[in-house]
Amino acid sequence: MQTAYGVLFLLAATVGADDKKDSVKKLEGTWEVVALVAGGKEIPKDSAPKKLVIKDGKLTGFGPEMQLDTDATKTPKWLGMTFARDGKDVTVNAIYELKDDELKICLPMAPSKDSGKVFENKRPEGFDTKDKAEMLIHLKRGK
Repeated sequence: MQTAYGVLFLLAATVGADDKKDSVKKLEGTWEVVALVAGGKEIPKDSAPKKLVIKDGKLTGFGPEMQLDTDATKTPKWLGMTFARDGKDVTVNAIYELKDDELKICLPMAPSKDSGKVFENKRPEGFDTKDKAEMLIHLKRGK
């Protein structure tokens, strides 16, 4: 009986790992930035990146290259965005929503260096950034 439980556990772990890979793969492509909203205020298009690329589980075009990790079992879906800073890996706790060819990513914003505030890296609970130190990136899949 213990062997059966062990096999079931290994199968469940493998399926979970495959699901994570699949959910990252669904995000792959070239994405055009439709809107960038910080704290409820839209950032002018000429100040925002024009496109982002997600390939092989990595995001480029918005700051440093970031390794992506997803958890599609959460609501809203979780997105970890890991990059190197000062020789250490830093993971930003974000959320995402993928509907057809539209992708929304919401992430916490780091305070300005002179603010004296500490970056809390709290995962957003939703996609409304009004009055919050959060940024929403609204993307459309490029053709």
